[in-house]
Amino acid sequence: MARRLSGWQWLFVAEGLPSIVLGVIVLFYLDDQPEQARWLTPREKNWLIERLKKERAEKEGGSRHTLGQALASGRVWLFSLLYFTMVVGACAISIWLPQIVKAFGGLSNLQVGFISAIPFLAAAVAMVLVGRSSDARGERRWHAAGSALAGTVGLLLSAWLSAPDARLAALTLACAGLWAMFPPFWTMPAVFLSGTAAAAGIAVVNSVGNLGGFVGPYVMGFVRQTTGSFSGGLLAMAAMLLAAGLLPLWAGALARLKQN
Repeated sequence: MARRLSGWQWLFVAEGLPSIVLGVIVLFYLDDQPEQARWLTPREKNWLIERLKKERAEKEGGSRHTLGQALASGRVWLFSLLYFTMVVGACAISIWLPQIVKAFGGLSNLQVGFISAIPFLAAAVAMVLVGRSSDARGERRWHAAGSALAGTVGLLLSAWLSAPDARLAALTLACAGLWAMFPPFWTMPAVFLSGTAAAAGIAVVNSVGNLGGFVGPYVMGFVRQTTGSFSGGLLAMAAMLLAAGLLPLWAGALARLKQN
């Protein structure tokens, strides 16, 4: 007889099923080429096709880079470091936010769940708004740096404030700023890499950066256990996020230069 699933196990099932269903839907529904897009007008299709041809020709006319050149590129490793700092903060907050909210006191687990969703709802809105603004202006570095600065301010305030409402507002600002960095960030590596170099470079950035998924929660938990408070961990995440904001500015025109 099959063993009954516990409540937490059903949570994993509920989280995984939508991804599976959407994956199957996308496989059959999503169009492969602009010519196949039934939701575009003929004029829009022609414009998009010509735009893609132009961009492809510009890339082919520029310098080509090998896998080895991509792995030896200082820009690739700088992007890796930048992404690492972002993931450290994002994973630390994602894992520990319910515990931080629980520490407000007098809240049931259900209430903690609903309240913990507020910062991430703000983050979802911020990602769309910042990404749209970045595309409209064709600018990446300052959008990423500005988002990081907003997130840093939010983390600093959340470490300093003690009133639950104020601390929640600060955490909401922190999440909005931190997650708003992701859309402009991921447009930058593709600016100067193409072909094999792009695949290898982006893979390195993603692999190295996601190591922050271990470091962030560990540091947060260690500081919490050592000091008995989340404030120290939040300050550590603020320092990491500040570094994430300074890196693209320190790199100068990093996102707009092509690798020589």
